[in-house]
Amino acid sequence: MNTLSEPSTSTVTGPIWPKRCALKKASHMAIASPKNKEELVRQFKFNPEVDTRLEAFMKAEPGLVQFVKELPREQLERKFLLRKMRDQQQKHGYDAKVKAWLEKPEQAELAESLKATLSPHTKPEQQAQALVNQAKNYIRNTGLKIG
Repeated sequence: MNTLSEPSTSTVTGPIWPKRCALKKASHMAIASPKNKEELVRQFKFNPEVDTRLEAFMKAEPGLVQFVKELPREQLERKFLLRKMRDQQQKHGYDAKVKAWLEKPEQAELAESLKATLSPHTKPEQQAQALVNQAKNYIRNTGLKIG
């Protein structure tokens, strides 16, 4: 594990390393594989419902499980990171779409009311993202579809 700082833990993804904790070598990206399931449970938190569903999926797809087991560690890391990269790109794309929607003249009144709900203590560089987050919540809560 990295000695720079301890990660927070997610029940879904395991350790979440701080963004400022950049690793210098790719070989440090790999986490030592635990020897048994008890050690794995101590290292990561598990959601029993997700774990049960995953076990059932793995039993139903033995060919896929074997394929993944035979992949080299570097390929697994790259596939995992590719998924994370795509998720991040999708999030940024949706943020841009919401921002463009919010800047339309017909949304001016909504934008003003959302700006009024922002804390005056919010840093100026964070206000734009906070406004987009408020707009995303509004869209989700009202069931709007933006296009």
